[in-house]
Amino acid sequence: MCSISGIVIKDDEDSSIRNKLREHLINVMKILKHRGPDSSGVMFDDEVIYFKDFEDVLTSDFSRSSRLGLGHNRLAIVGNANQPIPNEDESVWVICNGEIYNYYELMEDLEDRHNFHSDTDSEVIVHCYEEGILQELDGEYAYCIYDKEENKLLLGRDTFGVKPLFYIDTEKYFTFASERKGLWYLLRSIDNLSFEEIYNYPIDSLSPNSHMVYDLDENRCYIVRDIQKIRINYFNEYKNGDNTRDYDIYKREVEEALWDSVIKRVRGLDKVGIIFSGGVDSTLVAKMSSEYCDVVLYTSGLEGSEDVEYAERVAEDLGLKLKKKVIDRDEYEEYLLKVAYAIDEIDLMKLSVGVPIYVASEMAKRDGIKVVLSGQGADELFAGYKRYQRILITKGEEELKRVLYRDVMNIHRVNLERDDHCTMANSVELRVPFLDKSLVEVALSLPVQYKVNERERKIILRDIAKKYIPEYVAYRPKKAAQYGSGSEKMIYAVGRSYGYSKRKIDVFLRDVILKRMEEMYA
Repeated sequence: MCSISGIVIKDDEDSSIRNKLREHLINVMKILKHRGPDSSGVMFDDEVIYFKDFEDVLTSDFSRSSRLGLGHNRLAIVGNANQPIPNEDESVWVICNGEIYNYYELMEDLEDRHNFHSDTDSEVIVHCYEEGILQELDGEYAYCIYDKEENKLLLGRDTFGVKPLFYIDTEKYFTFASERKGLWYLLRSIDNLSFEEIYNYPIDSLSPNSHMVYDLDENRCYIVRDIQKIRINYFNEYKNGDNTRDYDIYKREVEEALWDSVIKRVRGLDKVGIIFSGGVDSTLVAKMSSEYCDVVLYTSGLEGSEDVEYAERVAEDLGLKLKKKVIDRDEYEEYLLKVAYAIDEIDLMKLSVGVPIYVASEMAKRDGIKVVLSGQGADELFAGYKRYQRILITKGEEELKRVLYRDVMNIHRVNLERDDHCTMANSVELRVPFLDKSLVEVALSLPVQYKVNERERKIILRDIAKKYIPEYVAYRPKKAAQYGSGSEKMIYAVGRSYGYSKRKIDVFLRDVILKRMEEMYA
């Protein structure tokens, strides 16, 4: 996993910004270095520089004026190539944050027409672009392609938005980055905005499953949506329209899709971590992953929290290694600020869920693990939340289908950007097997009665899970991470220590946490 960033200066008359573009881009990359500590690369117009340390690039000619700058910080997982990566004649370049899971297959299809110069998965993107088959990419990614002949940039994001991409389009410049904090720096440095102004600035996020095309001649952009089609009639379209299929056939399709998804995400890895709560989703992912590589489970919470207790019991019963951290009051306040800085937000729910994710990925980093998996997405696909039962009872199956689809398509904004930022703050890549496109299509096509009824939720997934994990885990009632870990309760305790009641918790986050964030950005 990595960070990507870029700046385009629009105004030909404004030489002051052009003259500082190189400095600005390097400073953005420094801010995002946690996402890619292993190496870096920049492209200033036609000049490309690869380096390990920022001191190395500072020796280049920073007095030169540039209009376009692209930056990449690399977390090395697959291959050895540095980015930006070109095609054969260096007319097309790419920087990518993410993993392309089908790059072996795509390379085999493309190697008779293209020469591959590296063993990294990202190189396949430039050749897919040349062939017009970017929609065939299977992975979790955000990328920028620079086509020198067409004089345009193309920004793309994966189907469900597992990897983030933010951008700003002003009168003077266009810029993008993997995290908002990189863009905040530019708003402060170029536009001279205060912290309050940059925090409230309407930074855009490229929608998942979209391309943004930026015309460098016209300084205009447009967005193409729905690059990959999401089919929610899987069983009708691919299974000969047989609507009488029995439950066991549906269950087998889900099970096989989940296995395929997990295998993709651990292929080529000796060891992975699992963001572990002891619930059905993370336990099933852990058990399946353990069939192909070593796994280490990471859990955290308050003393006596339900997630920690379940995690210990499950790990022992499955014979898997568990690392845990029990967070005390003083530590929690420190983590609260770290998570606020990581996610660039002070939203109560995101903070309370983010703390256990941050702590788990921090432990993984200490163990030298670069990839962790989580069970994110299972509740939206298989109706795991109690509110889905209420919708079914009060509004019926069709409305529930609509809500489930909406929640899956909106999960990037609610959960995925937070999870990415919390793990990448520790230079650890998060992969989410439940949000594999094939599995999503199968799950969204299931009859509602196989997911939820008035008494049960996640029916078909729990039924699959009991084949692999203990029944007490497979049928453990859903408890959201902020409650199972005790994290939200601790936020209220920290707020009370500053004199803020539970009802004033948002005021505490604004007055105390946001103020301390401002000091960190100063």
